[in-house]
Amino acid sequence: MDAACIDRLKTLTPYARKILLSQQVEGEPPIRAELFGLQRFEEHGRSLARAQVIEADARPRRRASFFPRVEANLAALRNAYDYVALTSHSGHYVTPAAEWLLDNFHLVEEQLEQIHEGVPRRYYASLPKLAAAPLEGLPRVYGIAWAYVAHTDSVLNPEVFTAFLNAYQEHSELRLSELWALPTTLRVVLLENLRRVADTIAQNKVAREVAHAACDCADRLSDANLDSIYELMKQRGLKSAYLTQLWQRMPTERLDSSPALVLWTERHCPDGPSLMIESQTAQVATNLTVGNIITTLRMIGQVDWVELIEPVSRSLRLLGQLPSFARESELTRQQITHSMERLARQSRKSECEVAEAVVTAAQAVPGGMPAAAAQRTAGFYLIGAGRGQLEAELGVPTRGAWQLPSLRSWRLPLYVAAIALGTVLIVLAATRGANTGGWQAVVALFLLAWPASEAAAAFVHRLIAESMKVRFLPRLNFAAGIPPEHRVLVVIPTLLTSAAATRELLQRLELHWLANREREAQFALLTDWADAPSASLPADAALVQEALSQLAVLNARYLAPAGMAPRFLLIHRPRSWCESQQRWLGWERKRGKLEQLLRTLATGSMEGFAPLAPGLRLADGIRYVVTLDSDTGLPPGALRELVAVAAHPLNTPQVDAASRRVVGGYGILQPRVVTPLPGPAERTPYHQLFAGQCGIDPYNSGVSDVYQDLFGTGSFSGKGLLHVEAMHAVLDTRLPEESVLSHDLLEGSIARCGFVSDVALVEEHPHHAGVAASRVHRWTRGDWQLLPFMWRARRYGVDALGLWKMADNLR
Repeated sequence: MDAACIDRLKTLTPYARKILLSQQVEGEPPIRAELFGLQRFEEHGRSLARAQVIEADARPRRRASFFPRVEANLAALRNAYDYVALTSHSGHYVTPAAEWLLDNFHLVEEQLEQIHEGVPRRYYASLPKLAAAPLEGLPRVYGIAWAYVAHTDSVLNPEVFTAFLNAYQEHSELRLSELWALPTTLRVVLLENLRRVADTIAQNKVAREVAHAACDCADRLSDANLDSIYELMKQRGLKSAYLTQLWQRMPTERLDSSPALVLWTERHCPDGPSLMIESQTAQVATNLTVGNIITTLRMIGQVDWVELIEPVSRSLRLLGQLPSFARESELTRQQITHSMERLARQSRKSECEVAEAVVTAAQAVPGGMPAAAAQRTAGFYLIGAGRGQLEAELGVPTRGAWQLPSLRSWRLPLYVAAIALGTVLIVLAATRGANTGGWQAVVALFLLAWPASEAAAAFVHRLIAESMKVRFLPRLNFAAGIPPEHRVLVVIPTLLTSAAATRELLQRLELHWLANREREAQFALLTDWADAPSASLPADAALVQEALSQLAVLNARYLAPAGMAPRFLLIHRPRSWCESQQRWLGWERKRGKLEQLLRTLATGSMEGFAPLAPGLRLADGIRYVVTLDSDTGLPPGALRELVAVAAHPLNTPQVDAASRRVVGGYGILQPRVVTPLPGPAERTPYHQLFAGQCGIDPYNSGVSDVYQDLFGTGSFSGKGLLHVEAMHAVLDTRLPEESVLSHDLLEGSIARCGFVSDVALVEEHPHHAGVAASRVHRWTRGDWQLLPFMWRARRYGVDALGLWKMADNLR
């Protein structure tokens, strides 16, 4: 059919002309085959596993993309959508399948982003590939998804899908990486199917449009023209739709002057009703397929794939034999399974063999060992200290002289040397071409070294942050809330100074509870009176009574369950004489309060505190204390997440009785501290310059911390979770009195602090330079008071890393 013949059909749209003039042949059929039931699907899974041949060379290849024509599919779908929308606006009949496409096209366009974000291309490249046509070079899961879509008419039934995968694995085990790629693979196959169906819808509309155009200009078409159009429709596979529409346009009565088109149609449509039945049957099938595809695309985003995939994975079922694995959080299970996948590749063993080795090692640990709880978890061997033992059992090749343990021992010297080298290079660059003779030049170079060292440290930290992957601390799944065996006390160490200040503190305590409604959590003010020249002042009793009366209102408003301790507490202590200050104040200020509180929780003795008011009592079995400043916010869910991290056996602190320090796990957990968005009155120029990014970023679940990522421990800043027993064991009556002001870094070094980068606390940044200078002055004074402890670091359980942190603070 030439362009001149097409030009005779005046009412054709540009899309229809493009289809007719293109070299395209008959469109591809939809991905649709015989529908299988559950039993038949299981049989098909076994036969498919036997039929699929996997490439022997597992190295990634570039010639085959995992996204076969995804971009082209979406472009074709957009063209079909535009054409269907255009013809529907012109008043032509729109089939139900076309209406599905028009109403849900926004969902289709979302799939491209979800496909690209689902799994990186490098991840797909490592999947096992098919070695035989028609899907040669594509991942095996693509063939599995194709077979499933074809035999269900694009319906996602979790029960059938699970049975299909289980039957497949009776003959050939699927890797975890393949199972996790299935949701995205299904999206790709469904888009391919939708593109084929949409092409069919659009081309059938083209056939009907050609039929309408031919009828509209029937008097100008000869038999030769009609034969030419018919041949073209046959080439495109549109003969049936074209003839059906012509037959529908036939006049009810035949006249002697009927145009050639009528006679031509009578010759080619001897059985019009059969054509109509065939057309309606095809429309019903197309409508059903499009509806199934749209529904399944929507369902893929709603299905909990963790619950669907984990029971299918044989390796995860093996790990599930360990009771601890079921208690892991989803994030930690992902860390464990990803590590198992990498170890299986390194050892050239199957994931099931790795899982069996993990289970065997964990079950062989005697229950009475001090660290048995950690060693009986899968994480100990896959992401913890037992990784080397597991690698040795699996026969993983050693890395020569640079073994991992020996490399770890060199991390701190290499880190310090990098900063020192950077400092020297900056100083040398600054003195290039300058006269460095004389004592003045030596003094200048010495002074220049300090800002140069800050620039060098910033560069090294940025390099480490960009090079190392953020590692989240393992945690348990506390979806149902904090359990009784991990009860927690949230305290605000503060001073009672006025009734107004007390109201603000109790309001802050109430906000902490409202954001973290945990049954097994108590909230308390841990208070002193302000410094005074005598042991008591006339206004002291009134301040305590005012706090207790406001506290009673809170406890009445938020009643604790029957039999449980009250929700809110006031834990107060009297003044004691401080020789160095020549004043009456709370013993050792904030450090002393926390030390005495930990002693109370560990031993039950209220020594150092005033008796609790009638009706108030500490809950039994408090295992953790979360200490917050008076201006610190506890976001929703942060308390539960923090306790879930502390409760994991791999994070349980291990105390060395000889040195009285934590040598494994963490006695302290330090969350990330972020700055809230300032109010209008707080938006000062100083705040804008120095506060940095404000607010909690919902798209950022964690950040890099050099000390945590490189050395496995963070730095304590005074706000975080304290493990009661461990902190009491390593710090009680250990530090000399009236000699430590800046205690956070020292305590974090002795009790081993872990930085939890994906749990955030909110704390305001100073709005004025004077407030910031006062804070820095207090910190600097406290840091210099640590010099005697640095000289006797071993005596106080401070390791080399802790010593470096203190020296770096002084720098």
